[in-house]
Amino acid sequence: YDGFIAIFWVLRYFKIKTNLTTPPTIPGIWLLVILLETPPPPFAARLPYCSSREVQSCCCEHGRVYKLACTDISLPRQLATAKTLTGLLAPLTFIIFTYLIVVVAVTRIASISQRWKPFHTCPTHLLLVLLYYMPVMLAYVLGNLRLIQNFDLYTAVLTVSVNIPPMLNPIIY
Repeated sequence: YDGFIAIFWVLRYFKIKTNLTTPPTIPGIWLLVILLETPPPPFAARLPYCSSREVQSCCCEHGRVYKLACTDISLPRQLATAKTLTGLLAPLTFIIFTYLIVVVAVTRIASISQRWKPFHTCPTHLLLVLLYYMPVMLAYVLGNLRLIQNFDLYTAVLTVSVNIPPMLNPIIY
């Protein structure tokens, strides 16, 4: 968001990003998370379970809970897929859109030496984005296509993709 404002409205950056306008983004993000995460538990609570109630997951994944049900789970599964795709693709689309704006803005700079500075910081951010999105999307796609049969491999990929990028942030930046 910060980079988007800095590039898209470069001359108005300090009027947009103030101590009064920045804090409301945090409740907005929390509201979005609450809206995305509230529907799955009531769906899971209404399902009949007739086998093991042990969830094979290290994360709070409602999909693993749904798999324990002994009834048709197509609706909750479709909703879970829509939620996951929204949670993954919406931010990724925003990031890609922001980088397109950066590329267009930087290519308008006359001097090649001036172009180097913005492009110098972009690869580190793109590396972190790829380190997060690629394993998560790969695990999600392969898991939904049932190409990953080994639960330990699935858990390892998700754990690595969720933990490594935040740990690398201070080192890379």
